[in-house]
Amino acid sequence: MLLGAPVSWGNKKHPSVPLSTSEGEYIELSLAVQEGKWTHRLLCEIMAAANEDGPELMIREDNQSCIKMTKNPVNHGRIKHINIQYHHIRDEVKRGEVKLEYCETTVMLADSMTKGLTDHATRT
Repeated sequence: MLLGAPVSWGNKKHPSVPLSTSEGEYIELSLAVQEGKWTHRLLCEIMAAANEDGPELMIREDNQSCIKMTKNPVNHGRIKHINIQYHHIRDEVKRGEVKLEYCETTVMLADSMTKGLTDHATRT
């Protein structure tokens, strides 16, 4: 979100099947960080041209287990089989280039694009 408006959104079928929800969220978070870093870099270049400081890159995640996996450097049983290309997110978080923040599922805006509406949501 930038000034209250979505900047980017995508949906893609992946070649592998995650063994757990946390693993799937971890892989998706890794891809979101890649997209976010590109967008962040572009925004910072634009703001630098206007002599302004760019904002920090904040990614909101609704899976607390996924956030813990990015902060724990140990390859424990849950993630030792995940392709190495997705583990770059640990380095990004460690260097402070990306900030992760927990966001409740009920207020996660991106979920509205991936989940069907409930009966209650369609009546209000």
